Parts: sequence; structure tokens; C-alpha cells
Amino acid sequence: MSKEAPFQRIAIYGVGLIGGSLGLALKKRYARVHIRGVGRDTSRLEKARTMGTIDDFDTDAAHGLEGCDLVILATPVEHILQILEKIGSILAPSAVVTDVGSTKRMICRRAWHHLPSAVEFVGGHPVAGREVTGVENSVPGLFEGAPYILCPHPGARSENLQRLIHMVEEIGARPAVMDAEEHDQIIAWTSHLPQLISTALANVSSQQETPDNKLIRVTGSGFQDMIRLAGSPYSVWQGILDTNDDNIDLTLEALIRQLEKMRADLKGRRLSYDFDRAVEFYNAYRRLKDSSRKRG
Repeated sequence: MSKEAPFQRIAIYGVGLIGGSLGLALKKRYARVHIRGVGRDTSRLEKARTMGTIDDFDTDAAHGLEGCDLVILATPVEHILQILEKIGSILAPSAVVTDVGSTKRMICRRAWHHLPSAVEFVGGHPVAGREVTGVENSVPGLFEGAPYILCPHPGARSENLQRLIHMVEEIGARPAVMDAEEHDQIIAWTSHLPQLISTALANVSSQQETPDNKLIRVTGSGFQDMIRLAGSPYSVWQGILDTNDDNIDLTLEALIRQLEKMRADLKGRRLSYDFDRAVEFYNAYRRLKDSSRKRG
């Protein structure tokens, strides 16, 4: 049974993997919501409409955002920063704006500085994705069971935050509210560092590969799991890395120290402690995730 949507007219600015999946998830949950795609690529927008991700589209942001009560910025981080400087005069009074960027400090500061006071911005980050890009890879279930972080302004109107929380819950995600600074510190560890580890493993492995692909031919599921994120291109990550480089640098420094310690422990036959501590953390991780799934 379809429920009443907390927002009636939604614009998704940037209809790629995340924007397209949001459109599909919202259309699946709310029969009477109207979703407009906004962007520059007509063929991509037409594909999104054919897929049922959006109801219509516009390549002119001034017209496309007009009258929308929710605007979701779903472009790469560097483009979100540019868009926020330009759309303030276009938005309807009392509109709510959110985004899906993987970093939040710079985006939130830019939004709170440039958008009119009548427009409320709540930073957003669905912690979900795939190693492929493009609206053609969108799926309505992408956010099911995934954390969806919301970063409101300290003086935010609670009713708009609650509307976003309700929407996030309805698409199957698990909302978490935190400030932008804390978000970027945590996500550096749980998202940005894993990406760099996978990229580094792919690079160092490629340097050891032979012309007849002996290395690849004998890889198993463990290597496949570790290397999966390496399929994500730099174009997706450039803005993320540039806007969270201080926190990412701290994670890399800590990782390098840990690898140096493990190298010494390997030579000294002392690696059992490293493995025991890792197993302890993994078990705690599994217990918490399993508990969350059961509650959800």
C-alpha cells in the first residue's frame, strides 16, 4: 500500500547510479510523488525516464528546480559545491535541499553560506553504492539496510529533518544524524581508506603480474573481495579525496604504522596478537550488524 510522501515534488539533480536508485526507490514507495531529473546529458535523462526513475526532466536548472519542495543534489562532490553557489535564487521559498555527497564539511558550509535563509539544507550521505556507475546500473533496493547519514545545521527546523528521516526509513535505509565534522572523520576510516587500500592492492598486484596472467589465474574469492572497490574510477573519487584529505591522511598514517608493525611482528613471529585483535573486532562488527538486521 502506497503511503503519502513527505515531499510531493522532488528534483534529482544528477541522475546517475545514486540519483537513479533514489528515484526508483522513491517511486516504488510513493505512487503519487513527482520526480524530475535535472542535468546536462539529455540521453542519460531520457534513459532515466524510460527506466521509470524520473517522471520528466529538464536540462535548464532554473526551470527544472522551480516549484520543487525537495531538491536532491546527486552529482559528484566537486559539482555539488559549484551548484550550491548558483541555485539560491531559483529555489522555491521553504524548499528543502539535501545531497548525497560522500563528504560533508565543505558541502554544508557552502550550502549554509550561499542558500537563502528560507531554504533549509540538510547534508545527506547514503552509505551505499556499487563498483559500477551510471543510471543504467540503478536499483531500487540499493539503500535497503544501509546507513543514511543526515547532517543538519545546528539551528535546523526539526520538522524538515523529521520529514527527511521518514523518507530515508521508507526506502529501507537506516538514518543516522551527526554533525558534518564527525561524519568526515568516521567516513575516512569506513569508506575512503578501504577504497585506497583496494586501489593500492590492485596497483601493487598489477606490478607483479606476468604477461600470461599467472597471478590473476590463481586468485580466489578473498582477492576478489579485496579488489572489488578498485573498479571505482578516480572521476568518482576526486572530489571526495580533495575535500577530506586531512582526515584521509590520518588514516593512511595509522595504516602505514600498523603495516610496519606487522612487518616487524612477522619477522619476530609475533603476529598472533595482530590476528587475535582483528578477529575480536570482526566478531564485534558481525554481532552489531546482525543485531541491526534483526531489528530492521
